[in-house]
Amino acid sequence: MIIRYLKYFFLLFICFYSGAAKNHAQTIYDSTIYNWEKYFYLSYGPDYNLINGIKYLNLYPTVIGHPFFGENQFYTGRLVIADREYQDVYLKYDIYNQNIILRYSRVAGGTAQILLHNEFIHEFKIDGKRFRKYSFSETGTRFYQVVTSGKLYCLYHWEKVLNYSPTSTSSLYNFTPQKKEAYIVMNGKLYRFKSKKQFLKLFPVQHQKEIKQFIRNNKILLKNESDGNMRRLLEFCNQLTENK
Repeated sequence: MIIRYLKYFFLLFICFYSGAAKNHAQTIYDSTIYNWEKYFYLSYGPDYNLINGIKYLNLYPTVIGHPFFGENQFYTGRLVIADREYQDVYLKYDIYNQNIILRYSRVAGGTAQILLHNEFIHEFKIDGKRFRKYSFSETGTRFYQVVTSGKLYCLYHWEKVLNYSPTSTSSLYNFTPQKKEAYIVMNGKLYRFKSKKQFLKLFPVQHQKEIKQFIRNNKILLKNESDGNMRRLLEFCNQLTENK
């Protein structure tokens, strides 16, 4: 993107020249663009599609806790950006600001961290969990963890809150532990649930008894259930609603 802007700038600059100066200006343009492209290649590598963002700065150096999903570390993950997939990339997911930070090795040596542009990110995988961008009228566009698939599927939205704590002796602010909002998607609509009762009410009355029995037999807690058990539950619910 930076290279595209530079080319556009120099193209406008060249348009002011005419006649005998035209060839000379074109030579200056080609040489300058070549030098810039060489600089970015040496600094960031050849893939501008991936290395596209702004330098990451830690805005919370004195805050207790951190804004990231999981641990405060880079995870080896997967990223789909601008319809292209990248494997074995190093990612952090800032769930307070809903941003993705990429760490990469510079060809010139050392590493750098950039804040990727969310509008180009389709999905990513971090700490074994898959996240994808969805747009719903109920919540707008944001990232969700994809827990299950199928006609009916489950999504989690993860977040943290930055609290003001004036009584603390070490810092005035702290991040809360991460928490999730759980949703079921039916017919393209998003439905939030917080309990077994709310979950059951999302389904037709004729299916609720069987779903309730499945939950009881498998000791599924829903609120803090494992991803594996949620997949089992949604597979059962999909089979139940498709067969009847």
